[in-house]
Amino acid sequence: MMVWTAFGFNGQVGLAFLDGRQNSPKYIEALENHLMPFSENIGGRNWEYQHDNVPTHTSSARKNYLNSKTVTVLEWPPMSPDLNPIENAWGFMSRKVYENGGQFYSVNALKVHATTWNQRYYKP
Repeated sequence: MMVWTAFGFNGQVGLAFLDGRQNSPKYIEALENHLMPFSENIGGRNWEYQHDNVPTHTSSARKNYLNSKTVTVLEWPPMSPDLNPIENAWGFMSRKVYENGGQFYSVNALKVHATTWNQRYYKP
């Protein structure tokens, strides 16, 4: 399971739980289902999308998709996760979800706990 989200000045996309091995078509599906509706809520103002250099994020299909939606992608140096603000958010969330030795015995229990925590601290 992979967890995806995006955030900006005006809020955050709710957590998206992506099942299975991720590839370019699945990433595009996540963008279509989660990023694009969020972008409509920021009032059509200029914005740029940032993601890392994972191969599914840099594919020609992904580039063509975002170009067709007129989304500007922020160029990002390779191997620089320390510069990516989402990494700080994931670290903070992970510490909170697993604090006090938290363990989860099913994927669903982890999803419920992470979603509940996320809704408490981040307002979409």
